[in-house]
Amino acid sequence: MYSKLMKLCAIFTVFCVCAIDITADNIAFGQTIIEQSAGVRQQRLELEAQQAMDLRRDLAQRFLWDWGGYERFSFLTFDDIDNAGISDKRRTQRANNFFLWGNLNLDDIHSFYIRLQGQQIDWNSGDQYRSTENQFSWNLEEGFNYGTYTLKIDRALKKYLHCEIPFQMSLTAGRFRSSLGNQMVYTKRANGVQLDGNSKWVDFKLFGFRNLIDEENIDYSTPGFRSSKRFFYGVELTYKGFKNHRPYVYALIQEDDSGENIENPLQDYGYDSKYYGIGSRGRIIKGLRYEIEGVLEDGKSFPTAGPISIATGTTPDNVQIDAWALDASLNYSYNILTNPFFTAEYLFGSGDSDRVTPGRVTTTEFGNKEGTTDRNFMNFGYINTGNSLAPRMSNLQMFKFGSSFTPSEFIRKGNRKVNAGVDFFLYRKDKAEAAISDFRADRPQRNIGKEFDVNISWQIFSDLKASVNYGRFYPGNAYSDKDARDYVLFKMIFQF
Repeated sequence: MYSKLMKLCAIFTVFCVCAIDITADNIAFGQTIIEQSAGVRQQRLELEAQQAMDLRRDLAQRFLWDWGGYERFSFLTFDDIDNAGISDKRRTQRANNFFLWGNLNLDDIHSFYIRLQGQQIDWNSGDQYRSTENQFSWNLEEGFNYGTYTLKIDRALKKYLHCEIPFQMSLTAGRFRSSLGNQMVYTKRANGVQLDGNSKWVDFKLFGFRNLIDEENIDYSTPGFRSSKRFFYGVELTYKGFKNHRPYVYALIQEDDSGENIENPLQDYGYDSKYYGIGSRGRIIKGLRYEIEGVLEDGKSFPTAGPISIATGTTPDNVQIDAWALDASLNYSYNILTNPFFTAEYLFGSGDSDRVTPGRVTTTEFGNKEGTTDRNFMNFGYINTGNSLAPRMSNLQMFKFGSSFTPSEFIRKGNRKVNAGVDFFLYRKDKAEAAISDFRADRPQRNIGKEFDVNISWQIFSDLKASVNYGRFYPGNAYSDKDARDYVLFKMIFQF
């Protein structure tokens, strides 16, 4: 306990000394478009931190109570476009993210978990997306990262009512992250409730969530997009009757109740979508594993107001969504020195030929045309689409080939402290004339380009880890600007 307190004091001191703040205020619309890919990359950092802290939380639940922390320092530099004009720019950022968590477990039936977050971001002068920097602000909404109460229903029934059921079941309520399938359709930290069940033959998940109050609208053409209001209702079933395969199905309903803070009489905004997914993961032969998931999306969306609506002073009616996506991968691992691992992946997200304005794959304005079906696939999840380009799945075909190994085994067999991997990406459009999420792809050509990534991690001590992620994107014929773009991220992570 004393050692934990000393570590906490040291980290808190560093955090306070380094703290520099960015306040979010109104910014130019063009800056928001530039900012989109940074948000996709941020999801990866959040998921990595979530996975690490979930592991510590699961270990902590064996005890009556426990607490700890997670500190991530990162240095990021990447090629981008200047806010004020169409010119190349290199942005550099230093950031500290600090999490402090506590867990209370009563009779292995009731579990309480809370996690607070502090964040400090320091851009080089002129590199920030928002108009102000070097200020400090913190509020409870931003700092309350996670908070759950979990009831293990089967154990409660056995202890309090002397009733046994033939499966495990738990109910979780509060603010936490959940996902469906392989996470490409939905993975979010939100406020809600989730019911999980595990039996010999079937696992199930049922949830309802409301997104966080300060979460920006994915449709940044909506007046007042700095906040949003969306509801998510999901169900997933996984069949466990096969020895080497885990097929699953799921459904997700997303309701958009964001509204407009300033009413636009000529344009309505809203995107109500439904997703139906089917997939499977498992082993084909020894060392060879697969994952595959297909998704159909339907629902209703509003198109951009056309000449007829503008001339008559009416708003266009909503239209049908008809989109789909596919993700399939093969992974092969050798049980030999350095544990080489190879992967191949194909990712597809349908596009809409009406969405021709560069970067406008999630917006109502400059989006789908009035009276036509919206075929653009829009997701609320995450898939790794590279370090540098990091595009959304909309109107995207991606081929990925990668390998990794543990060179530290050359020093001593079983030493897996260092892991190195390389990935190669090929990107193409589904519809040549349609846009992708990167607004710099300004030409109606299918060839988006290619990317080469290198990822190295080093587990220095049991509680200290360092990693470097590098990516270089080479634009294809879909770009007028053919200059290669670099992305470098260095991270130091400390847990206690």
